[in-house]
Amino acid sequence: MKNMKYFREALLAKTLERNREFAEAIVQWGKAAKQAKSPHNMEWAMARKDYCKSCLRNGWG
Repeated sequence: MKNMKYFREALLAKTLERNREFAEAIVQWGKAAKQAKSPHNMEWAMARKDYCKSCLRNGWG
């Protein structure tokens, strides 16, 4: 069975990221990481969170 809580959080985070709303995406990726049941999903969410932080630091948002 799929982890729908993770999927829902990650989908929202992806949308925020795509819209260059990096501050909000950081929060959402953190929520997705907390919902992740697999190490792969947790690592992915944390990597995206780090990417969004980098985007903010570089002024891309």
